[in-house]
Amino acid sequence: MKRFISSVTALFLLLVVNAQEFSTFKKEDLKKDDNYGWFNYIQVTGYKGGHMVEGGAPGVLRDGFWGTGIRLGTQSTGRKEWQRVHGYPQYGLGVSYFDLGKTVVDSLLGKPASFYFFYGAPIARFGKFRLNGDVEIGIATDFVPYDAETNPYQKYIGAKSNLHSNFSLQLYYEWSDRMDIALGFSFLHFSNGRSFTPQKGINLVGLNLATAYHFNPVKNFTKHTDPGYQPALRPTYVDAAISEFKPKHEFILMSSIGTMQESPGKFKNDFGEVDTTGAEGPRYLTSSITAEYAYQFSHRLKAIGGLDVFYDGSVENYYDDLLPQETAFSDKTFYGAHVGFHYLIERISFMFNYGRYIYKPFTQRGKWFMRVGGRIGISEHTDIHIALKTRNGGSADWIEWGVAYKF
Repeated sequence: MKRFISSVTALFLLLVVNAQEFSTFKKEDLKKDDNYGWFNYIQVTGYKGGHMVEGGAPGVLRDGFWGTGIRLGTQSTGRKEWQRVHGYPQYGLGVSYFDLGKTVVDSLLGKPASFYFFYGAPIARFGKFRLNGDVEIGIATDFVPYDAETNPYQKYIGAKSNLHSNFSLQLYYEWSDRMDIALGFSFLHFSNGRSFTPQKGINLVGLNLATAYHFNPVKNFTKHTDPGYQPALRPTYVDAAISEFKPKHEFILMSSIGTMQESPGKFKNDFGEVDTTGAEGPRYLTSSITAEYAYQFSHRLKAIGGLDVFYDGSVENYYDDLLPQETAFSDKTFYGAHVGFHYLIERISFMFNYGRYIYKPFTQRGKWFMRVGGRIGISEHTDIHIALKTRNGGSADWIEWGVAYKF
């Protein structure tokens, strides 16, 4: 809770500093156009729902969860083409606080607070209504992690700080020029991608109810230089033409590394004996190399297909006829192929892959995998790559940290 309060205070200070910047402006700088200033808003959201657990939520989690969040956001105007391509999205920073259940759950899982970046774009507009899809990506902290001695029944998440992700669908209604109200559906996920174990992740699903207050901080300046001037609270969307799109072909090479921690009771010692103490597992090196063909067929979407080479040091624990230290590099290397798409927002792309294993010298991990993550363009030909690779469907395998080269 203290972290949540600290984060809210930081957002407030950011707002104050943003407003004070106008004190350096001169009167002749005032521009009385329709979109002068920043179209900011503060949104307060409440969450209520339940835990998604394979086989049904155990008794301690059946009371569900509740949460609250505060966002400081900006409504885009369409000045830049990518904003018009995406229907005039909203983006900004936010903080949230979650109570995951009864008192016993507090000691088992904790009460996490999250700090995140959010991005939302309209799916449809009709009158004063707007159907919005949005995503939050950030860090959640204040979990109570697994500990073999002090918290042995916590089988869900192994770290104090984890990834926060929230995917929401919300129906907004413009109540007045300053106020919106919204009702929606949210899926929240807390995970560390098996960087620390145990790692089942915490999945929450429920309803959200929100209200947003719109303001234009330029008023903090204009009220002194021109008291009669009233800046707009909402933008007049720029309705300029979007440039004609020409399809593109490209090849992509991506190389990544990462680490993962084996789960308690899933690793062997040098004598081939499975650990039975419940101790945290050792850490292993992981790596992925992909070669892809990509076809961008619109401003927003790119279809891809490619081949994968994977390496995971923890595979040494799978072999009954070999001691861990006797396994060779080839015993821990496996191969796959994937198809998928990239959703493009300026230099940022959100990616999804569905893949099947072509060959692996062991039977574990099922037949298929997914890759979910993003890339950030740092030059015309180079992207930073961050993604979660899964195994046997949706279970986390490891986090990929890499570089992609496009040509």
